Amino acid sequence: MSKPQMCIWLPLCMLLLVTCSVSLAPTPQKTVRKASSITLSGCLQEGRILDRFILPGGRGKIYSLRSKTIKLSEHVGHNVSIKGQLTRDEKRDEYDFEGSEANEAYGKGKLTDPIDVDVTSLKVLGTSCH
Repeated sequence: MSKPQMCIWLPLCMLLLVTCSVSLAPTPQKTVRKASSITLSGCLQEGRILDRFILPGGRGKIYSLRSKTIKLSEHVGHNVSIKGQLTRDEKRDEYDFEGSEANEAYGKGKLTDPIDVDVTSLKVLGTSCH
């Protein structure tokens, strides 16, 4: 092969090699993060936001509960055990702006930010919390 032919074929071969290696490279897998399951028990209380309920937890934790399938309002004041998925409630974020009624109970020396739970099942342990 002459030098001029080599100058043409060498870049073409390199381009072909690079193109093949890129097309054969494995594509990165998207990881889907599953919501964490949680089981809690305690006295179900009404929340400060419509259709949100509170379940106090240990060590100052507070759980903000909601459910599309279970009528939590029917169990306010009951000692319950719930199962659900830990999620971030986007709707609650709309209410958590400075000076809002929902935000007044939280902050330094007050309640901790609630942990959102989407309740999937509920069992009544007792009809009162005493």
